[in-house]
Amino acid sequence: MNRSHLILLSALLYVLQLPALLNAQSGPPLQDSIFSSRLNEQRKLRILLPEGYKPGSPGKYDVLYLLDGEWNSGLVLEVQTWLKQWGFTPPIVIVGIENSYPNNNNQRGRDLTPTATPGSASSGGGPAFLSFIKNELVPYINKTYPSNGSNIIFGHSLGGLFVLYALFSEPQLFNAYVAADPSIWWDNGFILKLANVKLKELKEIKSLFMTGRTGRAYHEMKIDSMDMVLRSKAPANLQWKTMLYPDETHISQQYKSAYDGLKFSLAPLFRNDRIHLDPMGGIVLKNKPFSISCYNVMSEKNIRYTTDGSSPQLSSAAFTSDNTVSLAANSVLHIKSFFVNEADDKMTTADFAVGKSLIPLAKPGNITQGTLNYACYKDAGNTQKISSGIITPDKNINQLADADSFFCRISGYFETTEAGYYTFEISGGEGTKLYIGDKLLIDIPAKSYYQSFIIPLGKGFYPIRFEYMHQKGGANFDFGYVVPGATSDSSIPPSLMYYVP
Repeated sequence: MNRSHLILLSALLYVLQLPALLNAQSGPPLQDSIFSSRLNEQRKLRILLPEGYKPGSPGKYDVLYLLDGEWNSGLVLEVQTWLKQWGFTPPIVIVGIENSYPNNNNQRGRDLTPTATPGSASSGGGPAFLSFIKNELVPYINKTYPSNGSNIIFGHSLGGLFVLYALFSEPQLFNAYVAADPSIWWDNGFILKLANVKLKELKEIKSLFMTGRTGRAYHEMKIDSMDMVLRSKAPANLQWKTMLYPDETHISQQYKSAYDGLKFSLAPLFRNDRIHLDPMGGIVLKNKPFSISCYNVMSEKNIRYTTDGSSPQLSSAAFTSDNTVSLAANSVLHIKSFFVNEADDKMTTADFAVGKSLIPLAKPGNITQGTLNYACYKDAGNTQKISSGIITPDKNINQLADADSFFCRISGYFETTEAGYYTFEISGGEGTKLYIGDKLLIDIPAKSYYQSFIIPLGKGFYPIRFEYMHQKGGANFDFGYVVPGATSDSSIPPSLMYYVP
């Protein structure tokens, strides 16, 4: 099965699972509270646990801390439910920190501002509030709820200002920071001065997603100024991005910020089981550019690569969804992911040899257009043939013999109508092979189900052969290719396949 088929199958599976996934988080929220000796007050909390979680069960989850929890909890729950439903984020614990209301006066201006200003009677409580979160709230959550120790903080407006203050003041407290339309203008840009000093001190991998609005608001909120600081001072280990939204207000952009922020913070980690790329190796022409696609969510944030034999670092070139590479000699691409938790990092390699195009044949005189030949044997030793013929539309290539297991060889010729790079893709069990002529291009290794290979071909005819072992209940066999200039894979059309009568 080729890559596009796999993507479609994944989407279908999600649709089939939709009823179970709609309740990705339990509801309604648990009402909890904690007395803070640092703030000298009781602080209310809204706790949302993953759907199906039961006290005492072994599951542990990332924790999302929401500022302004009394109104942000519902919004973020809705966004997280949708993201989890479609596989972009894992289950998480959501902790909504409600504001304090002595005498019915909201104290968010006190708690979310890092400095006191003459024009604000109640401000500058940010250090005490951050101390409360660090020394009282996070330890309480880790002890009481199923936290895995990985934390995210989300805040909007003054809450976004506080998110940036937390990043520069206590960077070890959270792994990911989401600042929605932050009030960077506060106290004549105090947070900009702090960023200039503290950015160079960031030693661990951290994630920062900051949002704003296009037009005047980008400047009035001083987000443009923070962008400039980040561009000039941010170390490679700060994985940051600024997203600007057109046609939104300071309030309405919160929804998009929650969606994009959670996806930026959690999706790459959730999908880091391995690094998906095409082609996975091959033969290329000297100094002739070729393309490599990466299917990891937001690969440019977390994945880096090198071609000089060195191990990738965060400062190495980003491996994006589409990469153009040109090689002057044989090379091994070293590709590595980078996450906050080093245990989640993955490393892979892709071997590319500089060579020449395979020489095509003139059209053989004994072939017929339309399909390929097949022959199935009792085992790979080819000692006992159990069926053979040509593949017709009514034949399933995974049921070419009436047996639970059999070895199959599919062969014939295929025609190329233009010269250039061709990427071949096959899926199947261990030992599934692809030959062009006598050259072995692909041999699927153990614990894998898919391989792809790029090779330059001329215009003409080439012998092609697939070999695979069918096992009942095992991986199905399928094949396809990407032709020169195409951006997606396809099946080899019957008009370009030929068999020997």
